[in-house]
Amino acid sequence: MKARIQQQQVEYNVEGESQPAEDRVLLASDVDLTAGQPWSAAGYTVAPFLTPAETAALRAGLAEKVREALRKVGHHVPVGWPVEQYHTLIGDNQEQHLAVVNFTKEYSLEELPVPVARVEQRVSALCGRAVRALNPHNGQRAFHLRLARPGRTDNNPLHRDAWLDRLRDGLNLYFPVAGSTEHSSLTLVPGSHRWPESRTERTAGGAVYNGARYSVPALKASAEPLELVRPNPAAEEVLLFSPYLLHGGALNLNADATRISLEMRFWAE
Repeated sequence: MKARIQQQQVEYNVEGESQPAEDRVLLASDVDLTAGQPWSAAGYTVAPFLTPAETAALRAGLAEKVREALRKVGHHVPVGWPVEQYHTLIGDNQEQHLAVVNFTKEYSLEELPVPVARVEQRVSALCGRAVRALNPHNGQRAFHLRLARPGRTDNNPLHRDAWLDRLRDGLNLYFPVAGSTEHSSLTLVPGSHRWPESRTERTAGGAVYNGARYSVPALKASAEPLELVRPNPAAEEVLLFSPYLLHGGALNLNADATRISLEMRFWAE
């Protein structure tokens, strides 16, 4: 499958049994937390986040969690070590990378370096209604850190989170912790949250992408060229986007910086 990211041609290799396409828009019958906002048509927004002091505290605290994870797998990492250099310690050691990911893939909200109520308050303001970081489908209240080494396939394949029932009805947050640039930040397809399922072909269950197995269903084909963008929030900004948008599927193209991001999800109160 071919696509373009910021006008550059890319090709995806996704394997997995296809699911029969339905001629319906998932979001038409689900909760749309972008509704009524100026960014609803695109399905995402980049906006100022918390106060400068809160943002700095959040970023510093999350970076220290990455250092803690590296220490737990046997690396001597001093306080203040630049976490965007993660790849210089891990290299191509996939076993060790996955060991780190095992520590960073899920934290309770009590471990967030700033009060979660402040984050919920700001996200509520940006989507025009009260939301909480509480999943009504399973009661989970969590956040995770994603680590994408430069040039490695640490990213998910192109997908909609809403292909997993437990992630429907919500809103996603992406906050840059380190190494998030115009060459590495999350990619998405603007407006695709309102596409009918029949416009694309997806796997029925998990997929194999670039030789790695993923639990999330993945996009296999599209009847038309896909145009992806990297919204690239700045240091004191946040990216909010619909989980019904096609997103993911892009390598970190930084020359020498691992991309680390905070990812959270929100639902209506």
